[in-house]
Amino acid sequence: MSWRDQLQKGSFRGVPFFTTAAGGVIGRRNIVHEYPQRDLPYTEDMGRRAREFDIEALVLGDNYMAARDRLIEALEKPGAGELVHPYRGRMRAVAVDASVSESTDEGGLARFLITFVESGEKSEPSAQTNTARAVEAAADKAATASQKSFAAVFAAAGWLDFVGDAAIVWANEALTSIQSASNLSILSGDLLPGFLSGMSGVSTRLTAMVRSPALLASSLYAQVGGLGDVTSTYSGALTSLRSLFAFGANAQTVPQTTPNRRQQAANQAAVITLVRQAAAIEAARALANITPANYNEAIALRDEVAGKLETLAETADDEAYVALLDLRIAVVKDIAIRAADLSRLVQHSMQNTLPALVVSYRIYGSTAQADDIVQRNNVRHPGFVPGGRSIEVLSA
Repeated sequence: MSWRDQLQKGSFRGVPFFTTAAGGVIGRRNIVHEYPQRDLPYTEDMGRRAREFDIEALVLGDNYMAARDRLIEALEKPGAGELVHPYRGRMRAVAVDASVSESTDEGGLARFLITFVESGEKSEPSAQTNTARAVEAAADKAATASQKSFAAVFAAAGWLDFVGDAAIVWANEALTSIQSASNLSILSGDLLPGFLSGMSGVSTRLTAMVRSPALLASSLYAQVGGLGDVTSTYSGALTSLRSLFAFGANAQTVPQTTPNRRQQAANQAAVITLVRQAAAIEAARALANITPANYNEAIALRDEVAGKLETLAETADDEAYVALLDLRIAVVKDIAIRAADLSRLVQHSMQNTLPALVVSYRIYGSTAQADDIVQRNNVRHPGFVPGGRSIEVLSA
């Protein structure tokens, strides 16, 4: 290959630029020791010096001001970023000095003189909070509190048969809804038989379980939690769990005219609350393992799960209230950290109908996002992105 074939298009943090010239400083870090009454010095080698790269970069075109502003923004961000050096390829670098100039004599063009210094990783360990682990720990505590709340309210032993029968009906209703929820996502073929077998086992033992509220609570909760274990993706698990958020919404009100009826109503409410809390808690656990496609999606998922936890906490007993709100805080912190560097969805105004490749190049300086633009905006033909309206794109 000739040297021209090996040239790469320059960019920093994904913002492209043209290059007219490039230079740099290389070499070793040497300390020269000169001694009295000795003609020859001793040179101590301290290792290779940090490589500096001086680049004369250009952005040009009718829309050069937007490209200029994007490059300025990239240069002013803290920390290291990916530099594609036209002559030396990809590397991590920090922009330590930069200047920009424009003139009417060279209309439609901005010149940058930029000095980059290569950047390595910190060699010393740094403490970082494992936010996903924090969500997991908070979810475990919330699950325990939810089951304890159920066991404190639910009762069937010693009551008339219809109270126990009604409890069995609602426990079966929960199992049926969990089974329906599992059908909303793709289940792992290896784990599916065990999941269905476990659900069948719970169903056949309900008559005995209603006499042991703690056992019933752990069994029903385990079935809801099992949705996250057998789905092929965490996003699929969230889809299944989401369908249980409104479990029992159509339940008929039990007239609380007698002590038996009041217990029947309490049992019904306990089953509904347990399933809803379990779904929200396990949804938080699933969300901690999902990588959102962009910042907007991350915030939407955060608001959905955190909002559900907050709503459930409002009607929970003291222990469950604290546990659910602690889990909500853990979810919010987790998404705040993981979503910080994700791209935002923004509106881009289309003046004219253009091919997706052209739209992508004008926005990003490359054609790499053309397919995303087509899919995100349901464009019928990639050669004709409609003008006269705004389209949704990822921030540059």
